[in-house]
Amino acid sequence: MAFDSARFDLQPYAGFDMARYVRRTYCSWEDAGWQSLLVQRFEHVPVAEDMPLPGTADLHLMLPVSGRAVMETRNGGRSDRRTWEPGRLDLRVPDQPVQCSYPGLRSARTHASARR
Repeated sequence: MAFDSARFDLQPYAGFDMARYVRRTYCSWEDAGWQSLLVQRFEHVPVAEDMPLPGTADLHLMLPVSGRAVMETRNGGRSDRRTWEPGRLDLRVPDQPVQCSYPGLRSARTHASARR
């Protein structure tokens, strides 16, 4: 699961089966001793259907560093499809839960950062 700290909004992730979708390989709070910015790196499973990402109080920036996939996100009645590829920055705004799906992700890793 994401780093456990009172400064990071983890409550919405209670019960989220992270291992089903990603494996965290880096955490700046643990690995670099940073306190004001959280940077995490994840390796994603090749295929995900209806991965529920809860709305949190924190802003999330996602930057793929390898791999490529068509990412579909759904928020309420809105759906968005975009190519997820290295160097393309994506943003999740606070308090907006989404459902994500991606078929055929090819060896993707992302850096995700959140700041309070």
